[in-house]
Amino acid sequence: MDLTTAITNFEKELRTIGFNDTDALLIQINIGGKNYIRYSGNLNNLVGSQIPIREKSGSLIEFMSKEIAIATVKESTRNLHRDTLALLTNFSANIKLQEITSEYLQRLEIYMREECQFSINTIARHMKTLKRYINVARKKGIVMTYPFLNYTIKTEQSHRDALTEKELEKLEHYQEQLKEPNETLNAFLFSCYTGLRYSDICTFTKQNIRIINRKKWIVLRMIKTNKEVRIPLSTIFEGKALKLTKSIARSRGLLFHMENNQQTNRILKRIAKQVGIKRITFHMARHTCGTLLLYRGVSITTVQAILGHQSVKTTQIYSAVTDLTMEKELKKANGKKNRVGKGRKLTEL
Repeated sequence: MDLTTAITNFEKELRTIGFNDTDALLIQINIGGKNYIRYSGNLNNLVGSQIPIREKSGSLIEFMSKEIAIATVKESTRNLHRDTLALLTNFSANIKLQEITSEYLQRLEIYMREECQFSINTIARHMKTLKRYINVARKKGIVMTYPFLNYTIKTEQSHRDALTEKELEKLEHYQEQLKEPNETLNAFLFSCYTGLRYSDICTFTKQNIRIINRKKWIVLRMIKTNKEVRIPLSTIFEGKALKLTKSIARSRGLLFHMENNQQTNRILKRIAKQVGIKRITFHMARHTCGTLLLYRGVSITTVQAILGHQSVKTTQIYSAVTDLTMEKELKKANGKKNRVGKGRKLTEL
């Protein structure tokens, strides 16, 4: 980059932090005894005036705290950002914004990995949150250097746990034996049958059920993606989701009265322990829906439409080799071998 380009970029940066095109602007740089001057506007306006100079950046914690409070994000996302803020407070409560360097990010990563025992993807989530607010500080002209330029946020493809057919049947049997309906379990099973996310289940009403071609369908716009999904309620998983809605007497208002996500997962953990299956979280229900549909032979494009994925690549994660598909393919292979063996015996006879 030549000097002229550098000065031009500096001028543009000054414009972004409050200088207007009508303001007088004088830039003077001395390099090796040589003066380089660039100006715009009426320089007479500079006489007797004071050029505003932004104060040095303050605390990272204070800055993030203020920005999180006014960020245009969902409340659930805001809470995740506050989790990152709490983490940073424990790690370096007095760090200044301009002290955030790539070396600092490396130390933070080691702290999360070794002291907090976080997974790679959890570390990535916190780093992405920090990166967001560093970018906000850059746009406001508070920091000029970019620490993430020499730091890469690392992620890994996580294994998408899902219930097996037998585990789902155990939960269904447990539900049938309950004397009083369990709101959380009903909602979880409904998500297993429909693939709806927690956020959509929390706002679901019977008004989201419509009749199309004499069949009942779910028609709703998903909260996370704002994309409309249509799910054949009468058909998917033999109509189990439809049967569940009919068992709930509420005709108006929310179909499921849900606890917050954390409390919901605690309830599911207790249920899983009682039933004797692996630990479950609510989001596993969506994974279960996608995995079991593919296992049953539903096309990947149909599963994509049901789950509301923007790209089929997201759905393909569910079609990777799992314990279920592995067992199914091996049984199929064993069956073919047995048939071939019997055929040979008959030929020999």
